[in-house]
Amino acid sequence: MCLEWLGYSSVLHCDAQLHFKMFKPIGVKHVIGRCWRGGGFIWIGIVSEIWNHRNRVVFENGHVDLVEVFSLTQRKTWSWVTTKESVVNFFYSDWCLEPQCCMRVRLMFLF
Repeated sequence: MCLEWLGYSSVLHCDAQLHFKMFKPIGVKHVIGRCWRGGGFIWIGIVSEIWNHRNRVVFENGHVDLVEVFSLTQRKTWSWVTTKESVVNFFYSDWCLEPQCCMRVRLMFLF
């Protein structure tokens, strides 16, 4: 769901280091790449929410809820991106609908 939301489709590697390395879109500008991988906002946001949800299921007898993981990931990454990069503040609804567009707008204001 997260990759589809970000506009990508891929087979993900099971090795964590290789997974992290491949989670950078090819041909994007450095600033957008920083948002994707270098700064780790999106990759860490997705992985941490999956891990937190897994812990709730295992240790708190929770139920698997992919929609909850997805929406928490969107919220966490939006919060991190808008806090870390204060140049542009975009609405949460914009981030949920078009995250790549939000990153491009951010890129335009940085140059």
